[in-house]
Amino acid sequence: MKEEKVKTIPVVYARIGYGVFVVLGLYHVVVNHDFIEGASSMAIGLIFDPFNDQIPWNERPRWQKIWLVAHLGIAAGLLGYGMAVK
Repeated sequence: MKEEKVKTIPVVYARIGYGVFVVLGLYHVVVNHDFIEGASSMAIGLIFDPFNDQIPWNERPRWQKIWLVAHLGIAAGLLGYGMAVK
């Protein structure tokens, strides 16, 4: 079979996208007090892997795994809190 090459976003653009969505999520939470919108923006930020996305999950350093899982936990917590409050 022919091996397909996967196109990826350069790390600089991925970090910019990650940062924009994290800031947007914080804006929704702090300024608008909309926890569900904040959670969705934070979760979309995870699409833009701020680290090198060519490295498989099992080969990543532990601190990167902790960072990404903590980010996902914060987004999930915001979503749960937003659903409980409404």
